[in-house]
Amino acid sequence: MTPEMNEEDRIMRVLEQPPAVAVPADFAARVMERLPEPKVGRVDAGHGLWPSHTSRRRTHYGRNAMLAGAVLLCCLLVAAAVASNGGDAAWRLVEWTALVQLAGIALWCGLAWRTRSSV
Repeated sequence: MTPEMNEEDRIMRVLEQPPAVAVPADFAARVMERLPEPKVGRVDAGHGLWPSHTSRRRTHYGRNAMLAGAVLLCCLLVAAAVASNGGDAAWRLVEWTALVQLAGIALWCGLAWRTRSSV
């Protein structure tokens, strides 16, 4: 055997051995000592799954994006209806695709407002 093979075998044996892990008995207690005290605050009833806190401002990015998408799809439907001039299949496909997307947004909007008003 060559010295390189012997050294490789030795390295492989060392790498295959699992490390010896020793956790001190008071490890969890020491970690818990270092944690800050939990903040106790007032929680309002709120809407939906998460309670609304008085320090948080409710954002409406999803609703605004939904309404912008609905307006854009309505404009696309009007443009497709004007440009179609009697029924090219591609324009009809564009119209139906936009109409289905608009219906999906309307359904999402209706369900979102319905679940928010029922809470």
